[in-house]
Amino acid sequence: MPILLALLLIVTTSCAAKTGDLYLNIIWHQHQPLYLDPETDELRGPWVRTHATKDYYDMAELIGRYPEIHATINLTSSLLMQLQDYYVVRLSPHLRDGADGKREIDAAAYFAAGRKTDPWIDLALRPTESFTEADRAKLVSESWNAFGISDVQIQHFPEYLALRTKARDSLTTDDLRDIKAWFFLAHFDPDFLRGTSPLDVNLTDLVEEREGKFYRDGHFSERDANRLVADAVRVMQEVRSVHGSLDFDNEKRRADGTAIWQCELITTPFYHPILPLLIDSDIARTCQPNAALPNRFAYPSDAEAQIVKGSYNFVMTFGYPNIGMWPAEGSISKDAAEAFAKLGMKWICGDMHVLSKSKPSSLPVARPYRIESPSGPIAIVFRETTLSDHIGFSYQKMEPKASVEHFIREILKFKPKGDEGDCLLTVILDGENAWEWYEHDMDGKEFLRGLYERLTALRENKVVTCVTPTEYFMGNPERGVPPHPIKDLTEITELWPGSWINANYDTWIGESEENKAWEYLLQTRRDLEMSGLPQPPFINNAMPEMTRGFRESGLTEEQWYAASAAYESMYAAEGSDWFWWYGADQSAGGGDKPFEDAFFSHLRAVYRHMQEAGVKIETPEFAPILSAAKRDVQEAGGAMARNSEMRQVRFECEARRIEVLRSIFIAGNRPEFSDWNPNVTALFDDGTRGDVKAKDGVWSLLIELPVGAEIQYKYTNSGEPGQWQPSEEFQQGNRAFTVEAGDGPLVRHDKFGVHE
Repeated sequence: MPILLALLLIVTTSCAAKTGDLYLNIIWHQHQPLYLDPETDELRGPWVRTHATKDYYDMAELIGRYPEIHATINLTSSLLMQLQDYYVVRLSPHLRDGADGKREIDAAAYFAAGRKTDPWIDLALRPTESFTEADRAKLVSESWNAFGISDVQIQHFPEYLALRTKARDSLTTDDLRDIKAWFFLAHFDPDFLRGTSPLDVNLTDLVEEREGKFYRDGHFSERDANRLVADAVRVMQEVRSVHGSLDFDNEKRRADGTAIWQCELITTPFYHPILPLLIDSDIARTCQPNAALPNRFAYPSDAEAQIVKGSYNFVMTFGYPNIGMWPAEGSISKDAAEAFAKLGMKWICGDMHVLSKSKPSSLPVARPYRIESPSGPIAIVFRETTLSDHIGFSYQKMEPKASVEHFIREILKFKPKGDEGDCLLTVILDGENAWEWYEHDMDGKEFLRGLYERLTALRENKVVTCVTPTEYFMGNPERGVPPHPIKDLTEITELWPGSWINANYDTWIGESEENKAWEYLLQTRRDLEMSGLPQPPFINNAMPEMTRGFRESGLTEEQWYAASAAYESMYAAEGSDWFWWYGADQSAGGGDKPFEDAFFSHLRAVYRHMQEAGVKIETPEFAPILSAAKRDVQEAGGAMARNSEMRQVRFECEARRIEVLRSIFIAGNRPEFSDWNPNVTALFDDGTRGDVKAKDGVWSLLIELPVGAEIQYKYTNSGEPGQWQPSEEFQQGNRAFTVEAGDGPLVRHDKFGVHE
């Protein structure tokens, strides 16, 4: 009997399920809108360039310093195309070594070539003494200007900050020269400013660091400005290669042709569209049942073209196909997932709030799942929103060491227990926008280094292993990662349609401005359809299909390329970025008008190319979508205007039916609301500061806001400063409105936790 009992114990122990391991899937999302003006072949904005020198190179390079940090970087096609075609290709031929041993741009040759990049490149390469009034406006007063930098980031450059606060009409030629130089220099990663980057770009001779701030102690020269352009080009030249160098090691390729990744690279449908809405905009009725929607837009062929174009651009950039995609804004639906699977994708991403509304219900977020489609299964990983938002928002005001330790504590809560199997915890956020708001950590460098160091130590102790999705699915024997085949993942039988914002699409459709934009888009797409011009057959990344399409079209070669250009402009107009800024739920730093101008330029280009292809059609007049109040403010300098008309706004939050231990707070997209820092800006129920009646359960605050400003906000109840949970009134969605002109205070009366 003792022997039998011992054998039974051995068998029972060996059959018991092993506690799983915790795998961390970090995905850095790098995206910029299409700034191209198709009428001038020039980029309207410089933000691809500024983020390339400040974020794109160093985010990838830093990962390479920590071999155990396996991560994924999403590089959108619109970003890659602009970076390569409008900067690297157009500026590299004019890059040379100057007589002083520093890089320079042959400005005369650049201007003679006549190929534009962005206007601030031209300003930096031209003598400041020659500036016209239009040049001066572009530099300091238009909606997008050389003071386009966050209030936190500019604090590291006191002389630059002083210029921003100086009256525009008092700026001297020396001031303007300094402004154009600072605009470039302040957007270089701190490693370049400190001379600590492995890349041969060292700016320590231009600025000196003292107590965390950088000083010039004198004026910049025209040579300095030229040199900054040249060094920016040098950084941009390396963005593609630094990513490619991390993607896989050819010497470690497996026999079956797959690769071992440290950094898996993926992309997005080409112009970053909200793919489910292109397939059928009425899908929004499921997740936004009370929204007023525009007439139905349903062009699934356009959605497929966007996927194929994105994948083809990836192949042309990196030399091999991507097998994962980040749907723009995490926007997914059943039909969108099937389109991704049909066109060769093995995995996509979503958000945990979409998962929570999908079926089966109550699925844990720290797992990958599969969706069945006619083309076979496709895997989907879901973003853990709270963790992602900690990095994107909560840590902006914290010390880096405290942020790292907080993040590590939070991810360890997902470590499997008992007989739970392996977990894949997914964190997804922008790899470019958060860092410029880190108050105690310039560009987030100490946080990222500290995070990677701690994760490396946890890997060595077999506590957490950073992986890419493909590595997790296929396995990696060299790192002890077992395979987790997609076919074996739990199936999602009903995928909720929505994005990573509010688990719906209300940022892009449903408000009056957004709906008007969709009506213009639909009008243009119908006209293109009725023109009879064939849609270029991009099929399975096969460019020869373009040749076949030409042969079968019956068009001349000139007409065929004009028709193709018309569809290209149509795809550009379908990008998400134009719809993002419309409405009151988002507000652009330089105002919405530049994005409206860009949207209209792509619509007009569709008609221009149709006409070039021989179609007899007039270009419609697209009336402005933005309200007169917005246009008045933004045409006067957008968010940078310091003398806008102001109006008092009284926020009233009715909280009679809930317990308020300390106060109701407001957080939002303005400094007056602590720039989304929760539980900092208090409302009052004591009859003061705008409160009408004390102790009536209606908490109030009276403040002044600019007329035309788009306001987004929400309330929290008695929480800790900087912490959203558990005090946030609702995690999904924000309140929004536009400040209109009028007499007396504008009253916003809300009920805590009730979306009205």
